[in-house]
Amino acid sequence: MLNSPIFVEAAFAQSTTVSIAVDINGVRVASAPTVSLNDGEKSEYSQSVNGQPVPKEQTEKRVLSESPNEKVTETWLRKYDNNGQLLSTERTLTTERKLPDGGKSTTDSVYRADPNGGMTEKERKTVETRRQDAKTVATEVTIAGAGNNGGLETIEQHKIITTTEKISDTNSKQHEDETIYQRSINGGLVANRRTVTDTQKDGNKTEASIAKYDGDIAGHLILSQQETSTTTVSKDGKLVTERNLYSVAPEGSSDAGTPKLIEAQTVERTPTADGVKETVNVRRASLDDPGTLGPATQLSETVCTGKCEPLKAPAGN
Repeated sequence: MLNSPIFVEAAFAQSTTVSIAVDINGVRVASAPTVSLNDGEKSEYSQSVNGQPVPKEQTEKRVLSESPNEKVTETWLRKYDNNGQLLSTERTLTTERKLPDGGKSTTDSVYRADPNGGMTEKERKTVETRRQDAKTVATEVTIAGAGNNGGLETIEQHKIITTTEKISDTNSKQHEDETIYQRSINGGLVANRRTVTDTQKDGNKTEASIAKYDGDIAGHLILSQQETSTTTVSKDGKLVTERNLYSVAPEGSSDAGTPKLIEAQTVERTPTADGVKETVNVRRASLDDPGTLGPATQLSETVCTGKCEPLKAPAGN
């Protein structure tokens, strides 16, 4: 057993994570593990047809150069089929720069294999962050993909305004407004989605509300989903998030604009002797009785051993 590649690699691992899902029959099904190494490498495994772990994805990361104002990192991503045979290779070159005005710029250039055996840049993502004042930060994300002329063209932009107010050492609040613009059939960028998030932290409790808007055929942004959550951290390090998800009836319906509770989640992240365990339980409304939640069922359980990521409030869906 110790000669198996997965166990040899795990012996030098920073962390090993296994997720357990519950199928429609209530049977707990464990995934093959994900292994993260100390030097930035990460390997994700899947089960082969004979039940043995085989590589699914492998990531290698290294710093190519670093100076006071610039850092260049190279990341290789290899994906495999169900038999562990290499399917594709992807190289991402990340350049982080400090801007003269005090801001920061990060560019990710993604290269994939071309028919000639070389690697061609297929995607480019640039993130620029600038502080507008003591409380407000503006972030612009530009994503470029394949264009009609064979080169890269801007296909999507994100504009994010984040305002943070520190009330005391243990009390703060944050407002974030993100609008996503995507290329239309006419070639221009139009607003397609918007997310507004308000978060307030008071001691060991964090409350958040999220409103999501989708674009209609006329280019208007209309409220489509809402979410509220409360996260508490106990003295022993256990983190519990109670999250409620709402759908919003579309315009033209009898209850247009009225939010309906469709799902309630309970996420518990508990420190263990050798890592972290996370469980997700969910209650959902049925189509026959919308607005009324059914009994709680366990959606998943994830166990991480070794040097795991610190516990923090989980993000919404």
